[in-house]
Amino acid sequence: MSRLKKLSLFLVFTLIFGVIAVFHESRIGQWIDREVYEFIYASESFITTAVMLGFTQIGEVLTMIVLSLIMITILMLYRLKTHTLFLVISMITSSVLIPLLKNTFDRERPSLLRLIEISGFSFPSGHATGSTIFFGSLIAIINKTNLQHKSILYALCGFFILMISSSRVYLGVHYPTDILAGIALGTAVVFGTSWLLHNKFK
Repeated sequence: MSRLKKLSLFLVFTLIFGVIAVFHESRIGQWIDREVYEFIYASESFITTAVMLGFTQIGEVLTMIVLSLIMITILMLYRLKTHTLFLVISMITSSVLIPLLKNTFDRERPSLLRLIEISGFSFPSGHATGSTIFFGSLIAIINKTNLQHKSILYALCGFFILMISSSRVYLGVHYPTDILAGIALGTAVVFGTSWLLHNKFK
């Protein structure tokens, strides 16, 4: 992928985040939240709740830190310094942007049908943003390696992003628009970091 294309995708996903940020409490945003809520809660059951609790734990800050350290260690063992730098920059950006934007938008969490208790603001979803940045970075790193069965690894990373993000809506601690904004923001960070380190990757 060319550097120009990476920059273009960074701008596109940043714009998508901006649009969601502007309209997330409008009639359109509320309609999206309502429709997605009804779809997800239609599958509510004991087993589904247990599975969603498991995925939401993977997206917790401590888990993301541990997973990042494990990946950094593996990359350093293989002397993939640029790949390591890519992951470090992406995750540091995540740790800065999430609290900054949450306190900027100051959106209260949903109050109905909450299956777990959690404090803090809602927009954008930290789990969606963080998991998208982490697993999205893994996709970018995998793309730069000679690993076999890349498509399976891509699908697995995408699956974790989807499940961690949707678990937050299912558990009642985020609106769907929080999730969509988090995924868009995380994707923008991955493309932005990839653009920044484009020449080093080459």
